[in-house]
Amino acid sequence: MSSKRRHARDKEERSLDRTLHDVLSKIAPTRVAALQVLIHHMEADNEGAQNVSPAEFAEAASRLRDGFVAARDLEGTYLAPHEVVLPEGLSKSLVEITSALADLVGITDRCSVSEDAVKGFRPSGNMYDLCCTRVAKGVSAFSAELGAFFLELTDKGKADEMDHTSSIAMEIGKIGRVINMVATNASIEAARAGDAGKGFTVIADEVKVLSSRVSSLSVSLTDRSNVN
Repeated sequence: MSSKRRHARDKEERSLDRTLHDVLSKIAPTRVAALQVLIHHMEADNEGAQNVSPAEFAEAASRLRDGFVAARDLEGTYLAPHEVVLPEGLSKSLVEITSALADLVGITDRCSVSEDAVKGFRPSGNMYDLCCTRVAKGVSAFSAELGAFFLELTDKGKADEMDHTSSIAMEIGKIGRVINMVATNASIEAARAGDAGKGFTVIADEVKVLSSRVSSLSVSLTDRSNVN
């Protein structure tokens, strides 16, 4: 692999890694944020101790919104520039967590948060299912699947590069064998021609040297492919 191609591949891998980091840094925190909202909901129902302060609720609401935006824009903003398309199963999971985050953000966005209290908190439906199952567990599973998918992408890029190098080595090897065959035939014809073929013998020897160099190049490329 040339240094230029290796640099391009490494740059692309770093870019994909950065994209994955940017996405997960926004989506992953929604797991804890959703559970904080659930605790607030349970405390409000039971009028118990305030384990989630208004400030923590506001922070949770902010993380939920950031995560929702990242999930909503994942395919268009983050993946499209890399020409990456999510597989069907992962795309379906993305739709599900985006929907769940949208539902939860709809609840937290309606709230008014002060230093002392959270006002306007009006949960709808099954908050345990929304916060714990759909968001927290859904995001955990999706984050793991997305990480595995990105790892597969980088490994595939390396495999494609190795296949490309191997193909070049095979083609060069074929050329080398043809040149060697031509050189052998030339030597035979030169021998038959006797003194008249001495000049042709010199050419045949040079062709053999060329054949040897081509074969060495083929072996060198094959070795590099196996190392990379």
